[in-house]
Amino acid sequence: MTDTESTATDAFDRDSVRSASRIAIAALALVGVLYLFTLLPGVDRLVPLTPITFAAVASAAVTAAVVALLAYAAPKVASLTRAALHRTDAAEHVERIAENGGAMAYWLVVLAAVLVAHRGFAGAIVPLIDGFAWAYDAAFLIASFVPLVFVVARLTVTVDPLSELVADRVAGPESSGEADDAGADESEASAGGDDAGEPSTATNERDATDSHTHWADDRWDADGADGEGGSSDDADDVSDDADDESTTS
Repeated sequence: MTDTESTATDAFDRDSVRSASRIAIAALALVGVLYLFTLLPGVDRLVPLTPITFAAVASAAVTAAVVALLAYAAPKVASLTRAALHRTDAAEHVERIAENGGAMAYWLVVLAAVLVAHRGFAGAIVPLIDGFAWAYDAAFLIASFVPLVFVVARLTVTVDPLSELVADRVAGPESSGEADDAGADESEASAGGDDAGEPSTATNERDATDSHTHWADDRWDADGADGEGGSSDDADDVSDDADDESTTS
């Protein structure tokens, strides 16, 4: 990594930390202001012509601000988590843990925003839908299922790389000797396959040679039989000529 890349990475990390910390401090400040507001006299009285109290209205306003801050902070928190778990020369399973950790941090912040919204808006919305409070809870229940499903999915795919990391920390990383032994076993297996193939090749060659030898012998025997047949025919012709001459005499 060059100096320029290192400086850019440090600046990015610093900006992320500053942004995330600013959001967290602002959220805490809003919660503190809301608490102080609830201590004021008369905030428990109803807003004219509504079943909602002044405290509920203030709580809903602060809740909206906190939810917006959490939604804005979710990517920052994910980036910080990923950077905290990332190692330059780490193994592949460590990189997978860092990636999944960042994603889980993101969805956990989103889930926190949904839960904060459910709690903060209840005082201002539930009195308006008296008799249908179950619908308010059902809506936020469905909304909370979305980030929860993503968190569970990321946890599921993190089990294997996390177990490998624990094994590396407890028993040490996999040594090169084990990899060499595995390679030697594969070489022996391939050599055994080659040895098993050679006898069959030799057998085929021997069968071809025997076939050629038998064919040559059969050919030789056939030629010999033809030669004997020709000699007997010539002897018969000579004897016939001798008989003709004797008869003529």
